[in-house]
Amino acid sequence: MITLVCLAGLTARLGAAEASRPAPAGIKVAGLGWWDDRQMKFSLERMLGESHGAVLRANAVEDAVFLLMSSLAREGYLRPTVQTRITLQDGRTLDFTFDHRLRTLLPRPMAAVALELKVDAGVRYVLQEVTVNGGDEIMAAEKARLFFGFGEGFLVGAADRIYNPARLKTSAGRLEDELRRRGYGRATVQPVVTAIDDTTGQVMVEVSVTPGPRWLIRSITLPTEVPAGVVLPTFGPAAGETWNAGWQQDAAEAVRQAYFAAGYPDVRVRVEPQLGEGTATEQSVHVAIGVDPGEQVRIGAVRFTGANRTREPVLFRRVRSRAGDPLDPRRIEESRHRLSRLGIFRRIDLDYEPAEEGERDVIFRLQEQPAWKAALLVGYGSYVQLRGGFELSHSNLWGSAHRSRLQLVQSIKDARGDYTYTVPELFGEELDGSVRLFGLQREEAAFQREEYGGSVTFRRRLPWVKADGRLGYTYQSLRNEDNLLGTRSVDRSQTTVSSLDAGLTRDRRDNPLRPRRGYRWFGQAELASTRLGGQVDYQRFELGGSYHTAWGRGRWLHAGMIHGVVLTMGTPNDLKLPVNKRFYPGGDSDIRGYLDGEAAPRDAAGAFIGAKTYVGMNLELEQALAKSWSVILFFDALGTAAELADYPLGERLYSIGLGLRYQTLIGPVRLEYGHNLNPRVGDPDGTLHLTVGFPF
Repeated sequence: MITLVCLAGLTARLGAAEASRPAPAGIKVAGLGWWDDRQMKFSLERMLGESHGAVLRANAVEDAVFLLMSSLAREGYLRPTVQTRITLQDGRTLDFTFDHRLRTLLPRPMAAVALELKVDAGVRYVLQEVTVNGGDEIMAAEKARLFFGFGEGFLVGAADRIYNPARLKTSAGRLEDELRRRGYGRATVQPVVTAIDDTTGQVMVEVSVTPGPRWLIRSITLPTEVPAGVVLPTFGPAAGETWNAGWQQDAAEAVRQAYFAAGYPDVRVRVEPQLGEGTATEQSVHVAIGVDPGEQVRIGAVRFTGANRTREPVLFRRVRSRAGDPLDPRRIEESRHRLSRLGIFRRIDLDYEPAEEGERDVIFRLQEQPAWKAALLVGYGSYVQLRGGFELSHSNLWGSAHRSRLQLVQSIKDARGDYTYTVPELFGEELDGSVRLFGLQREEAAFQREEYGGSVTFRRRLPWVKADGRLGYTYQSLRNEDNLLGTRSVDRSQTTVSSLDAGLTRDRRDNPLRPRRGYRWFGQAELASTRLGGQVDYQRFELGGSYHTAWGRGRWLHAGMIHGVVLTMGTPNDLKLPVNKRFYPGGDSDIRGYLDGEAAPRDAAGAFIGAKTYVGMNLELEQALAKSWSVILFFDALGTAAELADYPLGERLYSIGLGLRYQTLIGPVRLEYGHNLNPRVGDPDGTLHLTVGFPF
């Protein structure tokens, strides 16, 4: 009760303070469209800051117009007109017109209580044509044009070719930087506007590229006086190597790391090019590396601040440096990285404080994550349709960086729950362990799936194959109800499964949410046995991969393959094989002419039968339309077999289709239609999918 009274009193005082505070002067923007008007209004209020009080002085009004003009200029509107209506404290109104020259001056003193800005943005200036002259032997003119906003879509809009002087200068600077990165140390890029039409906004630009000679390294001179304990890096043969800023930075960093390892944290390294003889096409460079080592420093002590809920032994295990060691900033930074991998800190700052002579204390200033986090989950899929749920996570349990997560999700077709308890770096720093409890109820195409169980899993990075591996044990109860499968007369409605699970994944895609280049492959095995405590024996394997690459301007190719097989070695037949462990292909991430499970094999009566093996292939051609929009043409193929006698595939299905994608922060929103080229009796002619996420 006391707490409620205190809160009520505090709320009343805050409300009174708000009531006594004068309302800020009103700002209204019109002429840009409903949404842009509101955004510009909020931007002006934010940028004016403290000057946006109960009244607006003349300077604040002029600042608002200037900020509005600057924002329009960044979008290519170089000659806007702004009609201002200023309402004074005595109720009078003043009207002024500002153009792009900003020569209008307001009377002073002035106190306005309201400001209306009516914008006529005028014509938008865009690059109609960019002609590149020179440098063809280094970079094709068509490639150089990309630096000036000629994007990669065949429906590139005006927003991709906006013109303003600052943007043109920036584009030229980017092209110049690229040439210098290639070794042309004195390359220059000069853009010149040759024609500008103030009626249409079309701008013609000529770009003169002068690459100059290519800078080639002929020799490298290292420091002659090196402190004890410092082992300088060995540079390979220098003759013919290109000099550029990247090489300069790499060389300086290599020398710096050598001094860091010996305890010289304040070392300064200079890598300077000295020009030698040159021709019109080549310039000799002799590199001189100089070093100012500074004082040698050792670690006085390692301390932590802000670890209110974390046990110190957990922290010290992640810091390999100890008192008396040479102060190596690289090793200290690695320790900070290991601390961050625990996933329990919002921020980790690193400080050094002088201790005794020649010593410094290392201080990790920690800001812990909140103990509890909650999130709402919302999504949509073509089969499960609308789904929602919540996730509740608890971090740093027992002060040992343990984590737990509870996730509950409900959709039209399924309901699932998942609880995971994770112990990071269980044995050493590479092995994580987790315990998981799970439950699933799902309406499949021909039966009701129910699965409940638990698992223990260990995960670690496998550097020799550059992949992530996992190994675990799962105990689960599998049930099926409302079984309409062709095998329902012999299917068991309930069984218990105990299995060893293993998996290996390597992901080299440039972006897992929107892959454009790279590849991913995976393999996983589920080995169930009665010797492990279950009622059935089977071996289930899946392996697959995807590859992504560019093909021309704004065009990408995507390819995916997957293969699965389930065996029943150790049993005379497959009568005990759980319905839940057969394969039921189809869906928006599989063969897209079908919904989930509808591409499974059928018997003579048309009833579905789970597959014991399948092979799937997906091919996509994606073409950019604009920055966030693209269109795709896809071909999906699937082979399945209900019996291993027909391995690897007995029945073949094919789909072809078109799709439209809009890229978001959580992946593409996909609208796709797959048409079945050879539908079976009972199959649909095609299926329309609306979902979120890349398919493979």
